[in-house]
Amino acid sequence: MLHRMPRWLGTVLRLAGTAAGLAWIATQVDLAAAGRALGRVAPGTFVLAAALVAGNVVVAAGRWRALLVAYGAARIPPFARLTRLYFIAFFYNNYLPGAVAGDVGRGVVTRDAFPEEGAAGALSVVLVERALGLFGLFALLGLGLGTAGRALDTGALAAWTAAGCAGSCALVAAIPLLRRLAPHLPGPIGRIAGKLPALRDARAFVLALALSTATQALVVLAGWILLASLADLGILASLLIVPLAAATTFLPITVGGAGAREAVYVALCGRLFGMPEADALAASLGLWFAHLAVGAVGGALQLAGRRRENAAIVRP
Repeated sequence: MLHRMPRWLGTVLRLAGTAAGLAWIATQVDLAAAGRALGRVAPGTFVLAAALVAGNVVVAAGRWRALLVAYGAARIPPFARLTRLYFIAFFYNNYLPGAVAGDVGRGVVTRDAFPEEGAAGALSVVLVERALGLFGLFALLGLGLGTAGRALDTGALAAWTAAGCAGSCALVAAIPLLRRLAPHLPGPIGRIAGKLPALRDARAFVLALALSTATQALVVLAGWILLASLADLGILASLLIVPLAAATTFLPITVGGAGAREAVYVALCGRLFGMPEADALAASLGLWFAHLAVGAVGGALQLAGRRRENAAIVRP
């Protein structure tokens, strides 16, 4: 029973972190005004934002495939299956605490792609893919900072950008380092490290890096059209807000970044562009709703797949 306590404790901490973020928002923002601002966003704008987020998922599936090639996967699933698995993972990442359950599932389901390394190889590729996603976010934030120059007081955003890029690069570099250290690591840790895949196709890795920037750019576009529907902000302005807000989904102490994402919007939109807090919160909620809508598609795909499996079992 004791070995299960950390999992329960982690869930409680994530729920508590989300609740704390939302409680802070409730004390800082007029929620009624935020509701009215959300009502000013045209339904077509929500639909377009959701379509862009869905496009982000499809491009991310292409990045996943490129990394499977880069790390020498022997049995790569068809792109359609990778896309379906990514939508399903998107559902779990947005509806469950921690934002990693779906990614772990992707790694486990595709373990046959690495006959020798097994789940260790597949999970490593998923880890690299997530790290490149984080790198893409902070690269776009860096572009926003470079474009803004000294026109805006961006405060500590440059430090956050440097830390985010360095952290994502460190995660990618950890795989070959652990593989090399495997003979010197104790017991099970050494055996797992010895099964980590080696980079075999640099061009495929570069393609995955480019797709990382493309997939995050789609999220920035989705965030921008929601911001622009409430304030006169250009797309370059969204580069200073959306990437950092999107990066909160990587936090292990929230449910899909909820609470933390809204705090980023409220703080940065007001300080950088003088946007009313209620409008900033409405834009953030709009992007969250777009993610939930796309996640629901993944949930429907999961449910349909299980129904087909059950029908196959009972069919004579």
